[in-house]
Amino acid sequence: MAAAPRHLLLLLGRLLVSGEIHRSPDHLRKIIPLLPSHPNLAAALSSLYFPLFPSSATFLHNLLIRASAASPSPRLSFAAFSCLLRSGYLPDNFTFPQLAKSASRFPSFPRTGAQVHAQAARRGFLADIFVVNSLLAMYAAFRDTASMWGVFDSCAEVADVRVFDEMPERNGVSWSAMVGAYAGAGELDVARDMFDRMPAVGRNVVTWNSMVTGFARHGLLPLARKIFYEMPLKNLVSWNAMIRGYMVNGEMDGARELFDVMPEKDVVSWTCMISGYAQAGRYAETLALFRSMQSKSIIQPNEVAMVSVLSACAHLTALEEGRWAHTFIDKHKMILDNEFNLGAALIDMYAKCGRTDMAVKTFHSLDQKNVSAWNALITGLAVNGDALQCIDVFEQMKRSGENPNDITLVSVLTACAHAGLVDEGQQCFQSMASAFGVQPELKHYGCMVDLLGRAGLLDEAEELISSMPMAPDVKVLGALLGASRMHERFDVAERVQRGILNLNTKQPGCHVLMSDIYAAAGKWADALEARGFLQRHNIRKLPASSSSMQ
Repeated sequence: MAAAPRHLLLLLGRLLVSGEIHRSPDHLRKIIPLLPSHPNLAAALSSLYFPLFPSSATFLHNLLIRASAASPSPRLSFAAFSCLLRSGYLPDNFTFPQLAKSASRFPSFPRTGAQVHAQAARRGFLADIFVVNSLLAMYAAFRDTASMWGVFDSCAEVADVRVFDEMPERNGVSWSAMVGAYAGAGELDVARDMFDRMPAVGRNVVTWNSMVTGFARHGLLPLARKIFYEMPLKNLVSWNAMIRGYMVNGEMDGARELFDVMPEKDVVSWTCMISGYAQAGRYAETLALFRSMQSKSIIQPNEVAMVSVLSACAHLTALEEGRWAHTFIDKHKMILDNEFNLGAALIDMYAKCGRTDMAVKTFHSLDQKNVSAWNALITGLAVNGDALQCIDVFEQMKRSGENPNDITLVSVLTACAHAGLVDEGQQCFQSMASAFGVQPELKHYGCMVDLLGRAGLLDEAEELISSMPMAPDVKVLGALLGASRMHERFDVAERVQRGILNLNTKQPGCHVLMSDIYAAAGKWADALEARGFLQRHNIRKLPASSSSMQ
């Protein structure tokens, strides 16, 4: 918790010493707007002093909920609501609009919003037009059209809220909520129709932003750009929405051009660009923009930006920059084990830079270890060839109660393949569904074919492919083809080649590898034929592809 500012402590101290805090709720009203930045202090004051004024208790809680909804600490709204209920007081129609506003700031956690909706319905507040509008706006933030119509359906008994077209009080919130929900759900024709129908007075910057976001998100970037430039008034959200639109459509150069001319930038702007570069695989530019943020802006990066920075360091094996990023994270006391998985990103960075010792140390420093953290360490150990420690961590994961997923099992099977641990790999594969509820996919079969093939068990690998519930792809067949060359099983190689040809793949590595197998067997004509296949089908041989799958 950040230290309370001096003026808040002085005010609180004076009220406590003088006893004034016990005399009137008006004194508390002066303090409440300052509390959202100090949740521990807020919890103490609300539980100790709000009950002193029974007739004002709901009002005081509502004031704290409202202040929190507009603050950097919207989660405090829900804590204040829980305190209100625990104290035995009842929420009113002013409580739920602010709770819904807080919930709308967590689009990744729609369950919170659903709980607000359920509480409002349970307590009979769906007859209040302001509560209904706030729920509509909340679901619009979640892009959840179905739940919006659920709000309407549950309000069917309310004369002025049957369906949207019959609402006598269609204000800007109602229109914006509907336009935003339809645009977010991809029903762009309906969104555009409603946008054109809504009164000019209600067509605010929020509505325009919803249109830009909806069109861009669903691939209609030219239309999103047209709407953006037609906007009579743009705010920071508008610019960020358009940048995100370029980003999700893979047009990072267009996003950068817009970013460079923005009149102002916030943490969302910087984070969007940094994350966009990382997601596009432009890792050098990710780090370059991060350095620019450090040197040219007073805005500090958040956890999302740092995850992208660490991803770039991992892919570039830029250990020194990764260590600097780790120091930055520690200095700013960023949380490693929350929903952003910053700890997992650190583990992955160290592992991909070859520092498994630091990956293990970071893993053990986490207070809570979710599946992403476990997977980052298990995968890191696997790719670095430390199969025994990989399997040991896998056993620890099972004992911890965290359930392995499909990614975990791919890493464990990969480690077994590289270390020749056939029994361990087979046991893991055979228990996937029964022990962990994970049905084997192509990638798991590919690992097992690789495991059996490396161990020289090519007949068993062929049998496994024949038993697969899905058709093999080029990666599965390619693993067996590579093993055929390693163990000079030309009979298996020819059968695999027929399977690859049936896939009609134009992947050059398969045909080059087949040519090498024929050459090793002294079948020069067949080797030339395999090479000729590349020329006849205009398949370009990639550099350094003569002995590996591409």
